Amino acid sequence: MMPERAIQGQPLLRRLLKWERGRPAGAKKDGRSLCGNRGMTMLEILTVVTVLAVLMGLSFPLMRSMNESNKLRATAREIIALMKYARAEAVMGQRMTEVFIDLEKRQFWLDLREPDQKTGIYKSGGKKSQMEHKRSLNQDIWFDEANAYESNLIKDKMVAVDFYPDGSASPTMLTLTNNRGSKTTIDVIKSTGLTEVAAGSIADKKAKQEALATPPPYNTPTPATKKTATR
Repeated sequence: MMPERAIQGQPLLRRLLKWERGRPAGAKKDGRSLCGNRGMTMLEILTVVTVLAVLMGLSFPLMRSMNESNKLRATAREIIALMKYARAEAVMGQRMTEVFIDLEKRQFWLDLREPDQKTGIYKSGGKKSQMEHKRSLNQDIWFDEANAYESNLIKDKMVAVDFYPDGSASPTMLTLTNNRGSKTTIDVIKSTGLTEVAAGSIADKKAKQEALATPPPYNTPTPATKKTATR
């Protein structure tokens, strides 16, 4: 047998459930309206989506340009890292090493060949190390121009950068470019074998070097004239 309080509360519970089902959708339990907390209209949603689409359209070209510039700089850093390794191997191993640049096939690689013990002549071929495998440029990047000694140019299609046991190297300037026209030039310094990288072409690099080497003109200051007071 159910308690008397529960039996007496059942009619009240039925009335509350009946009122809850019949309550308007925009009304709270305390009778206040929900019109102040309405959702967004379709026009407001379309406005927000349009603004986001415009912002994405404006930022996409900038992001694409930054990505291509990063690829160009990353390729230049990879070539410079290989040249630094070649120089270190030449100094530590007391032998000549070479980095080859294939302008036509857009490839570059390291050659750690050792001289023949009897003749002292460097011969290609033999077992290659992991660092000597050929590397290809990104499809959007290619070699734009190169400047080196005639003896380091192979059929005008390939450049050989020599690194010597004393740390020096054959002077070479190499320009990379991408499909947006951006250019980066790598400069291998003869006396130290170190590399420098700068934005622009070889002509731009040489112009900067000449500007730094030329001292500014010395202008002698004109003496100031002293005026005497007249009575």
